[in-house]
This record gives sequence, structure tokens and C-alpha cells, in this order.
Amino acid sequence: MDTIPFHFDSHGGLGEVKGLARMDEYGLELQFSTRDALFGVIKSDLRSLRVPFDALLSVRYSAGFLWLMPSIQLRVRDLQVLAGLPESEEGRVTLRIKFGDRHDGRAFARDLDTLRSHYRVQMLDRTLDRMIHHAPDRERPLPPESLRVKKPATNPGTDAERY
Repeated sequence: MDTIPFHFDSHGGLGEVKGLARMDEYGLELQFSTRDALFGVIKSDLRSLRVPFDALLSVRYSAGFLWLMPSIQLRVRDLQVLAGLPESEEGRVTLRIKFGDRHDGRAFARDLDTLRSHYRVQMLDRTLDRMIHHAPDRERPLPPESLRVKKPATNPGTDAERY
């Protein structure tokens, strides 16, 4: 599942945000618009917000009260990433999912978290490769004493007597 529709209340319940969350190889894109919740007449233009994988801290799916109000909670590392999204505070935002889309929402959250994890592993591998290959003139550090293989002590006299 690579897209999921979402909604949530904004502006203290006087507004409503509806949109589409889409993931790709670079991260998560949230396309959304805001409208007033009273009459639905006042509507903002369509906006788009990109959350790269390196800024995404966690993705969590929740079934909600009595499994009737499913949602996906996103946490980010930097507040600037969610600056254009209403009702995002402390680096968190909760995307509510319609009841009929709950299975797709669970799959979306699982897939997004898997992609985020794969991205983090790739970044760690690249960092380790750079650290290893950055200073080729340096010799590698020795392992700690407890991990070194100890050679048995040989008696020089016994080897010489055999030959």
C-alpha cells in the first residue's frame, strides 16, 4: 500500500484537514487542503509537504477506541519538517483513517516503517564504510584483550631438542 487518505480536525475543531499520504523511495509526501468544519465553504488551496526518511523518527498505527477510530501517528526529528501542517505539535501529527480503510492504514504504516528502517540501515552502512575507508594509512585498532586469541606459550628448549 503506497497511498492512504487521511483527515483530522484543526483550528480547535473549526477546521478540517483532508488529504492523501503517499510514500515513495525518498520519504512521505502529505498532500492536503484545509476547509472550515461548519459549512465546508471556505477551502484552502492544495498544499504538499514532504517528510524525508531521515527526518521521520517513528510511525505507529493505532486502532483507536473500540477499534472504530484508526489513526497513524508520525513523529519527526525536526519541527521544521511539519511546519506547514496544522495541528502538528511537538514533532507529532496524528492522521485519522476512515474505518473502511483501517486494513490499508495498518499496511501503510507497516510498509512506511519498514522503508524507514531500511533507509536507516543503508545510511549506517554508508557511514561505516566512510569511516573505514576514510583513513587507509591508519592501522585498524586491536580488539579488546578479552576478545584476542591467546597463543599457547611454547618452550624453546623442547622444539630445539626434537630436531
